[in-house]
Amino acid sequence: MTPLPRCFIGVVAVLLFVTGCAVSRDLQPGASVDEVLARRGTPWASYQLPAGQRLLYSPQPGQVQSFDFDATGRLVRTEQALTRSKFGSIMPGQWRATELQQTFGPPARRAVDGDKGSVWTYFFREYGVYWLARIHLDAAGLVGRIDFAEDPAADDRYR
Repeated sequence: MTPLPRCFIGVVAVLLFVTGCAVSRDLQPGASVDEVLARRGTPWASYQLPAGQRLLYSPQPGQVQSFDFDATGRLVRTEQALTRSKFGSIMPGQWRATELQQTFGPPARRAVDGDKGSVWTYFFREYGVYWLARIHLDAAGLVGRIDFAEDPAADDRYR
């Protein structure tokens, strides 16, 4: 039997990862808030948005699924919120604590840094690596910077 080329194995691995990370296969755009609540239960967090509503679910540690609804209560988008690229969309000097919570949910940890502000920490797993995203906020709640580091305390149970 001939061994499979490495590039083929890599492509299959990526496809399995992407399909495994799909946020919701059973809820399609157009679903109502009531349908999502009936299938997913009580959300971990809920926020009113200018043009609708966002429900956040945390099915397991290090994951937050975001469900966005329009003003009529219909699902328009679902996505995994805790990703490095999503954290990369944070604009230091422009994002505030409210935008952070509405996008990622409450942080796993909040550390007050005296009168300087605070540091919010989110834990997530991406491509098999456990990460910490530390978001530094000033005393007014404005994002100053974001740091990423591998999580040295992570294990397979992941909190």
